[in-house]
This record gives sequence, C-alpha cells and structure tokens, in this order.
Amino acid sequence: MTRVRDPIHDYIDLSSIEVKLVDTPAYQRLRWIKQLGPANLVYPGANHTRHEHCMGTSHVVGKMADSVGLDSGQKELAKVSGLLHDLGHTAFSHLGDGIDGVDDHVIRTTQIIKNTEISEILSDKGIDYNEVNQIITGNHQLGPLVSGDLDGDRLDYLIRDAHYTGVSAGVDVGRIIDTMTMADSQSKEKESWGSIVEDVDSELMIKQNGLPVVETLLTARSTMYPTVYFHPFARGADLMLARGTNYAIKSGKIDVLDFTTFTDHKLLCELDRVGGLSQQIVKDFENRKIVKSGISLTREQAESLGLDKSHREEYERSIATKLGVPSTEIYVDLPPLSVLPGLKTKILKEDGEVALARNMSKLISGLYEAQFDHWRCRVYGPSKINKELKKVSEKVLGV
Repeated sequence: MTRVRDPIHDYIDLSSIEVKLVDTPAYQRLRWIKQLGPANLVYPGANHTRHEHCMGTSHVVGKMADSVGLDSGQKELAKVSGLLHDLGHTAFSHLGDGIDGVDDHVIRTTQIIKNTEISEILSDKGIDYNEVNQIITGNHQLGPLVSGDLDGDRLDYLIRDAHYTGVSAGVDVGRIIDTMTMADSQSKEKESWGSIVEDVDSELMIKQNGLPVVETLLTARSTMYPTVYFHPFARGADLMLARGTNYAIKSGKIDVLDFTTFTDHKLLCELDRVGGLSQQIVKDFENRKIVKSGISLTREQAESLGLDKSHREEYERSIATKLGVPSTEIYVDLPPLSVLPGLKTKILKEDGEVALARNMSKLISGLYEAQFDHWRCRVYGPSKINKELKKVSEKVLGV
C-alpha cells in the first residue's frame, strides 16, 4: 500500500496494482496535462492536472464502493477503472474535441488500455481489461460509479476544480456518498416530455434523505459551467489552440495520431516548430494575447437566426472580409447543446419507489429547465478591433 498526500482528500491509498498502473508512461503523461486546459489564464491557481484528478476519482470510487456494499474484488475493479478513465485526454484536456479526425477521449482511453502494457498489468492481477473498458464506457453494472450521473469522476473534479480556481462550491461529497445505494428498480419513471426512463437492475441511486445535498451539488455544478468551464476568455484561448493545431495537421506538419499523444508543453513546442499561423498563435497564447468576444448570443437568439455550426467558416470569412482582416483571426463559436450530467439522477424513495430527482425537487427541476440559459454563441477577434467586430458580426449574422 502506498499513501499519497492530496489537498482534496487528505490521504489517498494506492494498492500494488494501482501503483504499477500509475507508473506506466500512459498514466505519467497525465502529469503534464492541465485538468482545466487554459483556464489558468483566468484563474492563476488552476494548474492541477489529470494525474491527481484520476487518483482522486479512484479514491472517491472506492468510498462509493464501500457505501453501496461491493465486495473487495468489485471494489478493486471499480477503483482501477476510475484510475484509468482519463488516459485518452489530449493536450489541454478537451482541446481534442475541436480537432478534426480525433476520436472521443473515452474511445482513445479504451484503446490505450487494450494496446499498452496496462492490459498485461491488469491480467497479472486477474482483471480483464475488457471489463475495465466496459465500466469506463458505462456498459457494465459498475459503470455508474465511474461513468454515471453522480459518479466518482464528477464528485472529484467538481470540488477539485472549485478548490484550485477559488470558486466556492460548498458540496458535502461525504454525505452524498453515504446516501448512495445500488438498488433494483421495478418501476418506470416518465420524463417531463413524455418519454420513458427504462430501469435496469442494480442502478446507482441516492436515498431520499440525500436529496438536499444532491440539490447543493447540482447547483454548484451549474454555477461552475459559466464561471469556469465555459468562461469566455478561456474559451477564446481554446479556440486559438484548436485553430493552430488544425492548421498544423492539415498542412501535414503534425500527424493527427501523434497529436493525441502530446502533453501540453509538447503541443506548444510542436506548434512553434511548425511556424506560420501555428507559431503566431503559440506566441500570442504564451503572452496572453487572447482573442476577445465581440458579440454574445443566447440560445434563443441563435436558433431564431438559424445559425448552424456547419456554416461557421462561411460566417468567419464574411466577417473577416468586412473587417479587412484575415479570416484566421475571426472565431465563431457555436458550442454543443448537451444536458448537464447529474440532472437525470434517481432517488430511492422511502416507500421503495424510484423517481427522478428533478421530479421531487423544484430546485433541480428549475436547473434542468435553465441549463441552457448560460449557453452562448460568441464571435471572437483581436481585442484592438472589438467595437468594429461587434457591429460587423451583428450585420453578418442578422442580429
């Protein structure tokens, strides 16, 4: 047993197999990938990495396993899955989401586990790597502990991200874990729009007395999205790095598969080596010369204007032409519209029935309805032309 001191969970105990997994090159690479990408340009303390987050996730999953009564073998399987769940993240964590030809990080994670010495380490301990991959992808009975609505991943990164950014979360993770249970559901719960949530055996649920702390958690999470995860300045930096990387890949200077193996500093070095647009973006990034948002549209505005992500390059060229600047300096950002994890959490009521948390809580119901209120379509450009950018963007987009 090896003990690791962690600022969030105090001590994290790693078993012998977990130590071996942490010592692999695939895991050590996470030491050089910031958890929040370029968010440290806004929050100077946000320099924590995927390395400690994954250890924290494994620790939380172990606590969850104890709470729901898993045996030692199941607990180790779940903990190992939590430890390895983020191996596929690219440099700056979610930068790969904006790179053409890059698979989802979960898919890459399962490939790394299968095709490296990690599969042999697992096998030596009697663990099937296929089962680990099933848990990570959510296709396993233990999947909800690692890849669910209130899983160990989210319970760690929410409090960890809040700690390092200085944003107050006030979430009682211990209380949430204490009220967890793996219950056999016999009922079906209707969604608010009329569809059905199919119940399966042994789902991870929260006991009814844990509903208030779930409300606190989901409220904190909904606050973190506009405040940290989609902060406009950090988002602008993400867009710049994505453009520099796509330029390097399309010009044949960087192979897309090589990109998926880069750490943060390796990517910056490679983009600088490429020269041209990629090099200029790196210089601006390192000197915190980040593009600035000139216009911000709500979801309703974007939909009423018929804005479509597939026409993004067309919008950018049109705006750039009218401004008399290269189209590479204009960024039209249309983020995905995805349901916040956790808003489908199930509650095991005192009478044994199962209900969606949002159908038992007006607060959670309100969060579900309001989750897109902070979504924004933004147009970014050089700060020196910010006023002109706003006027031209409104004209081109028809605002």
